[in-house]
Amino acid sequence: MVLYCLLWQRYGISTAWTAAQGLLRFLAYMQDEDGRFTNFILDWKGRKNLTGSTSYLGGPQWQARALHALAWGSSTFGGAEWHERFTRGLPWVCGVMPYLDVRAVCVLAALHHWQATGDASSAKRAITWAEDIAAARSGDILLNATSVQPIHLWGHLQETALAETGRVLGRPEFVEIARASAEALLIPAADWCSTAPCVLPFEVSCIVSGLATVARSTEDPRYADAAARARAWFLGRNSAGSPVYDHGSGLVYDGIDQGRVSRNSGAESNIEGALALLCSTPQDSPVE
Repeated sequence: MVLYCLLWQRYGISTAWTAAQGLLRFLAYMQDEDGRFTNFILDWKGRKNLTGSTSYLGGPQWQARALHALAWGSSTFGGAEWHERFTRGLPWVCGVMPYLDVRAVCVLAALHHWQATGDASSAKRAITWAEDIAAARSGDILLNATSVQPIHLWGHLQETALAETGRVLGRPEFVEIARASAEALLIPAADWCSTAPCVLPFEVSCIVSGLATVARSTEDPRYADAAARARAWFLGRNSAGSPVYDHGSGLVYDGIDQGRVSRNSGAESNIEGALALLCSTPQDSPVE
């Protein structure tokens, strides 16, 4: 959803507009009357999976992602429905959240909703949740869950969330915490992914996102340079020495496994790869 909205907002690609509208209608279908979302359907008839371990009403990961998508729906298409659905779904992520990577998605959702609607309560939530993330560190490194190590990089958007919130809402202490974590974790990771035998596109996209957002928030080119090094993983700067993004077909493969490119190409890899590569293109020039 975020990807399609970006493609429409930035480049005016009509098929992206159509796809985003379709995904919003699917999101509406997957939301219960009380505001909770379920994650998957079971068949082509659209029966919701309400009892799976990765698909039940109100699971924090998909609740947060759905809210982020609705915020982008509000900013892209306007209208009261997406704001109402966002507001209805919000209470289900307002309790204690042990998963700080998920909380980062909540921050980005609240921040984007405020930017789209001017709802002051969303800005307040973004700040409160950013404070929760900032409080959970090991040295300078932002944790994925309180007191849990080591750090996994897939889904790790804490630097992105803090740097963007700090820049947009005038909280320089958030930018500084994000910068310190980028220095300790993400800059080394930008070079780690070039030699590691097993790397996922989702890991690299989070590295790129964090570094690019810190670069924008600090205006320090070191972080933009590191983001470019990480992004080059998709183009062959990896242990396989071969592109993970196939320019001819437009596919992003599922990563590097034991020094070889996996030729599978799933939805997550293509979405995350596209988001990472979009960070490198001028506003007026679509990815080819």
